[in-house]
Amino acid sequence: MEKNIQKSQKLKEKLKELFRKGFFHVFIGNTLVKMIAFISSIVVVRLVNKQDYAYLAYADNLYNYVIAFAGMGMSSAILKYCATAKKKSTDKAYFLFAMKYGTLFQSILVLFVMAYVTFFEIPFPEAKGMVYVLCLYPIFMNVLNTIMNYCRAHANNKLFANMSVVQTTIIFIGSVMFVVIIGVKGIAIARYLAIGTAILLAYKFLKKQLQGERAQKLSFQEKKEFIVMSLSLMISSLFSLIMPMNEMTLINELLRDEIITANYKVAILIPGQLSFVTQSIIIYYFTIIAKMEDKEEIWKLSKKVGLVSSALIGGITVLGIILGPFVIRMAYGNRYEDAIILSNVFWIVNAINASVRMIPMNFLPAIGIAKFNAIVAGISCAVHVLLTYMAIQVWGIWGAGVATGIVYLGSAVVYWGYLRKKCLEN
Repeated sequence: MEKNIQKSQKLKEKLKELFRKGFFHVFIGNTLVKMIAFISSIVVVRLVNKQDYAYLAYADNLYNYVIAFAGMGMSSAILKYCATAKKKSTDKAYFLFAMKYGTLFQSILVLFVMAYVTFFEIPFPEAKGMVYVLCLYPIFMNVLNTIMNYCRAHANNKLFANMSVVQTTIIFIGSVMFVVIIGVKGIAIARYLAIGTAILLAYKFLKKQLQGERAQKLSFQEKKEFIVMSLSLMISSLFSLIMPMNEMTLINELLRDEIITANYKVAILIPGQLSFVTQSIIIYYFTIIAKMEDKEEIWKLSKKVGLVSSALIGGITVLGIILGPFVIRMAYGNRYEDAIILSNVFWIVNAINASVRMIPMNFLPAIGIAKFNAIVAGISCAVHVLLTYMAIQVWGIWGAGVATGIVYLGSAVVYWGYLRKKCLEN
């Protein structure tokens, strides 16, 4: 009885600590962001005509590639370097370096995109206006992401969550308001307003962190190491983003069936959201892991986080499989009945990714190992294309789920094995 009371007390204390340090702010904030973004996408589709929506989708698709580069990965690298900086001047130097050169890199990419739509033939010539109006969006997003990751590096999770929710909310409200007033280009105004407001929220925090001590001059070696990690993180992220796109492309090219493609899109929509649950956990624990120096303690904490996230994802997956048929019938109608069983397959596939693959894949950079991630991500991407191609030839659309599940599970074993090796080696 006394042991149970002690366990209950420890659990309460742990929950209080998580709340105090912003874990629930991140988790609830991420959930709200996903919900608001989903509702916003539905509302915008209803407010604009199909042609204007196509132009917006085309411009967004081009700039999403630019955003994916994340300022050459520098906006992500500061998570490690600023979290572990011993001096304020060093911390400030890495932040300013990432802000300056990451934003410059994004600006150059945007110029390439604008030159492409201006001087080359594109599928939708009328989309040029939308591309021009949104030209500052990838640049401002890099500025915002760099600031938000700087907040995370200093464990200011509450501010990080608040910035995310405020940005998404203003985009939703602003998009509706400005689209009604000036049409689809009003979405650009809403996005700029949202980013500006989110940055203003961080003003006091940035002023406190950056005032006073001058930024130290980074040595050539320090810059080189920072850039190497940045590039490794960028490559790893790009390959991870490309995998679902490759899957979609192979399904379209090999099966060439509109009904199968529609079923696939519906089947992956909700299971694909599982990763945001694990991402919320990673956001909280990344800087904690980065600041730890005892490798054995890092391994113990990584295992605990992995077990908790696996249990949580497992429970959500079971619930998703049970409720999935009702949700699909209610949201999409009986015409998508064929997507129900396919959806169950992708619940399992995405559960493998979210429960066992994402934790070690993100904790390795936290302990300073990024090159390995980039190599494994590149190999995983190549193997995924080959396996998916062969599996679809044999099992049709079901083969896509089988191939992706095998790649996720295989890479998860590699990531966990390498994390264990690095944490427990003498």
